[in-house]
Amino acid sequence: MSRKLLLLVLLIVMVISGCGTKESADKKPSQNKNGNSTFDTVPAGLQVVIVGSGNPKTEVGRGAPSTLVQYKDKFFLVDSGENTTSTLLKIGLPAEKITNMLFTHQHVDHNGGFWNFFIDGWQGPTGRRSLNLVGPQVQELYNTTVNFFKSDLEYRSSLGWPKDGIFTNVSIQDFTEDKYKFELDGVKISSIPVPHTVPTYAYRFDAKGQSVVVSGDLTYSEEFAKFAKNADILVIDGMLASDFSFVPEQARESLKNGLKQSHATLEDLAKMAADAKAKKVVLTHIGLGKVDIPSISKVFSAAGYKGEIIAAEDGLAINP
Repeated sequence: MSRKLLLLVLLIVMVISGCGTKESADKKPSQNKNGNSTFDTVPAGLQVVIVGSGNPKTEVGRGAPSTLVQYKDKFFLVDSGENTTSTLLKIGLPAEKITNMLFTHQHVDHNGGFWNFFIDGWQGPTGRRSLNLVGPQVQELYNTTVNFFKSDLEYRSSLGWPKDGIFTNVSIQDFTEDKYKFELDGVKISSIPVPHTVPTYAYRFDAKGQSVVVSGDLTYSEEFAKFAKNADILVIDGMLASDFSFVPEQARESLKNGLKQSHATLEDLAKMAADAKAKKVVLTHIGLGKVDIPSISKVFSAAGYKGEIIAAEDGLAINP
């Protein structure tokens, strides 16, 4: 092949490749996972950033469950699994910028990164000086943390950091009832219990005519579908959306059947999404293995769902 012909072939390949890249970008223009650029622009309304998209088993490339809801320049962190603080910093948001910490439930994959978030976000000359803790058993979590690290925290405070945001100026809303409605930083937040193995709550964020719902872990719930009605973005427990290819085939069905006691099946996810008429569904808390969106879309379509389905990734930003 002559040199001129070789250059022509390479040029054609580059043009085709460039077109393909543009087409993929156009399909999901609101998603941004280019590191620090996620927070370069303050959104006019709500934005969701997946901080951790994984599950209880540690996996390279997926942190434990954590979802950030942003409204303008205010942040609401829902759950703080392992690696939450480091991932936040990696994508351009130091933990000290977050003063609203909400929990869906107190399982280790959802709160294992809390101690680091709590202390690291407070210490230092620019650390947070106030904190709202919201959710089930948060009073116990706070008491345990402060008591266990009392000497450590007092030492750090002696370096000159105020006690506000760690010992004082901490507001705690411990969930014990069935329904909650309150407002934080201009966002109306509501919460209802959902079925899981421990007290678990889903959250809905409403502001500027937009809505975001974060499910927490759950099995099928008709009430949850009503709660998530017409949500712009529905971030939902997709544990059983994985193909579980990491498990030996002979053990695969047994594991999946066991998880059905605490996590919604793909068919149940599809029905809840369809009944809610959510515009975008983000499958998170993903099990190890592959997530086949085309196959999942068929199940959702059969249930009558007409919106967009997105497989969560750490650092992924989604806008209404």
